[in-house]
Amino acid sequence: MERWEQELVDIFGSAVVNKGLALENEIAGIPRYVSEFILGVFGENGIDAEAVKDANEFICANQYSGREKEVLKNKLTSEIRVKVLDKFKAEIDTRKNETRGSLATTKLDNMFVSPSLTKEHERLLIDGIWGLGELRYYSPDSKYEGDETNKEGSIELQKFRALQLSSISLDSFKEGRSQMDTKSWLKALISTIGLQHGNYNLREKLIILSRLIPMVEDSIFMMEFGKPGTGKTYAFENISAYSRVISGSSISAAQLFYNLQRNTPGLLVQYDVVLFDEIDKIRRRGLNEEVINKLYKYLESYSFDRGEVEMSSTCGIMMVGNTSPDKEFNEETLFMDVLHEKIREEAFVSRIAGLIPGWELDTIENRDKSITKDYGFMADYFSEIMHALRKSHSQHNIVNNRLVLKNANIRDEKSIRKITAGLLKLIYPNDQVEDEYFEEIVKYAVGLRQSVVDQNYYLTKKEDYNVKIEWEVLSE
Repeated sequence: MERWEQELVDIFGSAVVNKGLALENEIAGIPRYVSEFILGVFGENGIDAEAVKDANEFICANQYSGREKEVLKNKLTSEIRVKVLDKFKAEIDTRKNETRGSLATTKLDNMFVSPSLTKEHERLLIDGIWGLGELRYYSPDSKYEGDETNKEGSIELQKFRALQLSSISLDSFKEGRSQMDTKSWLKALISTIGLQHGNYNLREKLIILSRLIPMVEDSIFMMEFGKPGTGKTYAFENISAYSRVISGSSISAAQLFYNLQRNTPGLLVQYDVVLFDEIDKIRRRGLNEEVINKLYKYLESYSFDRGEVEMSSTCGIMMVGNTSPDKEFNEETLFMDVLHEKIREEAFVSRIAGLIPGWELDTIENRDKSITKDYGFMADYFSEIMHALRKSHSQHNIVNNRLVLKNANIRDEKSIRKITAGLLKLIYPNDQVEDEYFEEIVKYAVGLRQSVVDQNYYLTKKEDYNVKIEWEVLSE
């Protein structure tokens, strides 16, 4: 264990895990943040062979796949009470004054949730939460909730144990950051994501960390393009419980914005960030027309309307795609090569806060060399920290007081300040910013926005975009 790892363990205790062992023993079929939590429960004194064995036995005994729906129903009707490991969610039916429940995997019908559980685990009512639930089956014509007759047969979630963190202390996180130097902190962040920190220089670390900006910063739209296998979606799938990855083409307006038939909000209201994966694959056919039209408005005002419903959200959007392995990379033709014409129009491109240069990163090919073997934060802990940092505004005050921009329009300024503040939240959540790193972060943030301006110039040839954004950092 290196010195910085020991510091991390000493300062943050149970919030830290041996990421190398956790990744090596990752449990298939559940998100990484849940897998690490369960391994932490069974490996209280360290992740060893016995802890991994116990964790896998626990999951096998309680998890049901989508194909095993009828198996679970049969077990419920015969045993009455069954424990299930899944992602549980609850919705309030105000017309019937009922709390309806659902499982992410097995999709059971006629399921209810005990009202006491939603008071104890409010997140059941938001985006759902992974846990071990005890289901109780009530057969048709049996008594349900006292004297009420259950005519259809129903299932109630009566007990629930969360397998995600329910609370964290952001103040303790900030205090812990103050006890580590920045180089060590950057190593810890890269290891938390799951990568080997020694493979990346400072700029490359900033590229990797900038993928997390929409997780800590409200209402931001970013893009990244690079070679396949550089980890563009990895953090979104494995680090945050508040992010959702979708295929670029398989999304409807009902899913993304609002479902009028079911009267339910879409993904933009349920998550902190939605990622459109492999956006390059829809270059010819494009996105759903209604999705595109509503995205234009949403990315300008972060509000939308559908039918008679109007809603606003702080959910960020990421679009990522692959550059062609068969063609030499050319930044000047990038958007022409990878984007559909509807999302490379001037107005749409202007709404992008920053273009992450994923093409500068090498492909993750050798697991032994590329994947971390060091300690880092538990994924679920770090997920909650990032979610809490979205409400932090002190970093914006630092940026507004110290950053001066020239040759930048209103959108340029807003984008650069948000990108800079997002990186400061990750690297300096305690606000104790060092001048050397601050200038590097600002330089990088300006570069991300400059790439957007350049793309609009390459596409339109308008002189309004033939500008070089200049910047200056003021002393404190």
